[in-house]
Amino acid sequence: MKKVLLISNYFSPCTLTPSQRITFWARNMHRLGYYPTVVTREWTSETRSHQDTKVRLGDRLRHEVFDTHEVYYLPFRPGILDKAYLAFGESVFRPLFLLVKLLDVFLARFTLKFTSFSNFLPFLSKRLEEETFHSAIISGEPFYLFRIGYSLNKAYGLNWYADYRDDWSTNELQMQKVGGGVRKWIANVEANYEKKWVGTASAIISVSQLYTERIANFLGKKGFTIENGFEDELLSLPLQPCANEFTFTYSGVVYPSQDVTNIIAALQLAHTSGRPFQLIFLGAGYDVKERKRIESLVPEELKRYVKVTTRMPREEAIIALQKSHAFLAMAYGNMKGIPSSKLYEYMALGKPVLLCPTDHDIMEQMLAEVELGFFASSAEKCLEQIELIRELYASGRALALKESSKSKIQKYSRFNQLQQIKEVIGE
Repeated sequence: MKKVLLISNYFSPCTLTPSQRITFWARNMHRLGYYPTVVTREWTSETRSHQDTKVRLGDRLRHEVFDTHEVYYLPFRPGILDKAYLAFGESVFRPLFLLVKLLDVFLARFTLKFTSFSNFLPFLSKRLEEETFHSAIISGEPFYLFRIGYSLNKAYGLNWYADYRDDWSTNELQMQKVGGGVRKWIANVEANYEKKWVGTASAIISVSQLYTERIANFLGKKGFTIENGFEDELLSLPLQPCANEFTFTYSGVVYPSQDVTNIIAALQLAHTSGRPFQLIFLGAGYDVKERKRIESLVPEELKRYVKVTTRMPREEAIIALQKSHAFLAMAYGNMKGIPSSKLYEYMALGKPVLLCPTDHDIMEQMLAEVELGFFASSAEKCLEQIELIRELYASGRALALKESSKSKIQKYSRFNQLQQIKEVIGE
């Protein structure tokens, strides 16, 4: 088997969504002829808030070896930016955090010694002196990990690939925020970093065709698309009874660009007509600001129908999703080419998905293709789609919808997507 390095900030037992991609790759690349060596930071499964990802963890290097792969967990020591976030990030002293951010951006030009992954490069340099690897895949973000690929390529000639779970300096959301002089300076500096560091990569990988094309064109690099996909085990889970009350569930963090007003207004209309429903934002409480934003938009008379939960273990979250009658997805404002990672999970569970507001883009296309989607861009249209979904359950056709979608979603399984890695790094 060919030895491959997988370098990622996120990895199991981390329960955050970014860990799922590389964790699956590490556990399944042996089926394609590779033996992955994962280098990551120490994690615990008890990650309930954003602050939890910033605290010191682990006293020594931890090494786990399996038949399929091995993992090196490096002790986590927060760098200057994470320390500043813990001290000032969510307080009235946030301007101090932004000053440290400027310092962090400046220092990254020369070294990663002041970052939270300062121990990655020394450890990897030692490994490359002792062992030969066919190639490396480095997963961002944090995108400053790509500097490690740059350094190892220069020092050891390492053949590496940049895996983008999101795009960096070409990110539409960041471009929309460029307003101030400081933010514009950071964007320009990081664009230069990206071109310089990823310029040493053999190719880039990303999660959607639009992302791949945009990044590849920006860097003048060959690009490959490997979507996030879903685990095949989700297709064969034992059925769970639906909740007593008609329930829609949104899974994961809500982003500032996502408009929740339509679904809340639709709930208001449904309540007025005497047919309310339960609306659950599962795990959205992980981001304190977004939890407050959602709760502030809910009128007093609707509060008993809306629930924003903290993060929970994945097994519990899947059961909660199974008990829901339908799922909620939302466009990311005007941004295109963003296939929410939870969308794949929704499709595997085979229940109706209300996309409100719709993106008129990749998410609508995917859901229409597998015939699980219901689309709306206004409160009134949203309520119409909700009533159509109610009718599916009333007529007993909801289960048939799940069965008919199974053959259509197979190409979106994580393993089917992973098989494309052979084209990227070679067999």
